[in-house]
Amino acid sequence: MSEVEAILPAVWLLGVGIAAIMLARLLKTSPIVTFIAAGLLIGPFGLGLIEENGTTRLLAQLGVVFLLFDIGLGFSLKTVRESKGDLIGLAPLQMILCTAGFGLVGWLAGMDWLLALLIGAAAGISATAVVTQTLAERGIATCPLGRSATAVLVFQDIAGIFLLVIAVALSEGGGGDLGTILGMSALKALLAVGVALLAGRFVIGPLFRLLSKTRNDEIFTAAALFLVLATAAATGALELSLTLGAFLAGMIIADTPFKTVIRTEAKPFGALLLGFFFITVGMALDWRMMVAQAHWIVAALAVLFVLKTALTWAAAIINRWSLAGGAQLSFSLAQGSEFGLVILALPGIAAALGAELTGILVAASALSLALTPAWASLGLKIARRIADATASRKPVSAPEELNCPVLIFAMTPSGRMAYNALTRFNIPVIAIESDPDRFLSAIADGYAVTFGDPSDTRLLRAIDVTEARALVVSAPRYEISAEITPYIRENFPELERFVAVKDELDRRRHEALGMHAIIDRSQPEGLDFALALLRYAEIPESDIHEWMQEVVEAYAPDPAFRVAEPA
Repeated sequence: MSEVEAILPAVWLLGVGIAAIMLARLLKTSPIVTFIAAGLLIGPFGLGLIEENGTTRLLAQLGVVFLLFDIGLGFSLKTVRESKGDLIGLAPLQMILCTAGFGLVGWLAGMDWLLALLIGAAAGISATAVVTQTLAERGIATCPLGRSATAVLVFQDIAGIFLLVIAVALSEGGGGDLGTILGMSALKALLAVGVALLAGRFVIGPLFRLLSKTRNDEIFTAAALFLVLATAAATGALELSLTLGAFLAGMIIADTPFKTVIRTEAKPFGALLLGFFFITVGMALDWRMMVAQAHWIVAALAVLFVLKTALTWAAAIINRWSLAGGAQLSFSLAQGSEFGLVILALPGIAAALGAELTGILVAASALSLALTPAWASLGLKIARRIADATASRKPVSAPEELNCPVLIFAMTPSGRMAYNALTRFNIPVIAIESDPDRFLSAIADGYAVTFGDPSDTRLLRAIDVTEARALVVSAPRYEISAEITPYIRENFPELERFVAVKDELDRRRHEALGMHAIIDRSQPEGLDFALALLRYAEIPESDIHEWMQEVVEAYAPDPAFRVAEPA
């Protein structure tokens, strides 16, 4: 092979990748869909501009490697501690139900039982990039539903890592004993995790602190690339997947102060190479077969959406979610995933399924990514109707177990951000809303909120304001604030009051009433207000800064894999 022949596939992939991203922005869909379509167009079953060879396979594999590295960066032991409820209950049950449900469908369709369970587990995993973007665009990335969805995605990603290890072992295991293959794979994976944890604590952390003294950003890029490729090569040498090593590399860095800068340096490589992987998935598809099997593709898409929504909803209900919150969560997580496409692309798995069935499943999974915004919007409408039918609008007294809660009046964006910030640090909250639309929307998004009018002094007595730490008003009306201030001063003189305002005039008027008025000019809305509340609660500045980074990252996911332009 000449030098030109070796480099030409990369040139084609770059050019087509640029065109696919531009087309995705124009169509307001996920670039994953246009990447696959582009691969279908230029591949051997299309125009024949490029054929699969060593270059394309290497670039595609590196794309998956960097995807898993980025997932590893989002995982840490702190994440496990903070989301242990969802990680122990909701997420495992969702995966078990989906594996069993889709596995049963595959077995009834004639698959071998082990292959059916593998495909079922892959179908249970959702698309992290697509879901996080959808949550961010709706402004619920850090609300209770958004946090639970993120925890489920984290669990799915971890399950996907080990599922990929098993899939690779089965794909390349030949005729060996199944138990031996899986046992050795599990043992090697556990060994790799243990070594990674030790290396992160005693080697990588000190090494990056040493590198930081050079004050050279390029050295972080080089170090990140070296760590990803070295750990991937190490797990590959253990006959495990390269992707497990990449995930471990991300996990090593996740608990260090250098996580953000390394993610910033590595993300462009990952987004570009992952695009190459999806193009090569499209190259393996035969468009003639897809046209002939269009009815089966639509049927597979319907089964994926309906069955996964139902099973995820069931898992949420069993874990004591409300009907409304469970509905919105399940509709948001109903699509296929990057992991599913990776597993379907494994030669052994594709051969076991057959070219026709593989093409149907890949096409259905890709279409589900494109249709996620519409399906999630349908879930939101259903959730609000359920909330309207089931939510109680009677004000209730404060639960006895809440000690010194913060009262939040109005679940506006600022009120939601205040709720998210306070509950993130385990500060008890009682949320009260008088607007019916905001009330139903908050319930659908997983908030614990009661219906009531903040200007009604009977409500203040009902919730026993004497036990409250502070009163937070996120939708202020000066007339109401002025009207109830004498009552509060007389009956609750120690109660601190905070209010989110829009301009200097409103700030001065509310401060004259003895309220802490904060002008909120932040993006996302409410961040300035939440910061003031956290400082009042005496949360350490380092913890506040870390929380701010989490919020900014949650509302600014990777633009390369954006589902649609923000509204």
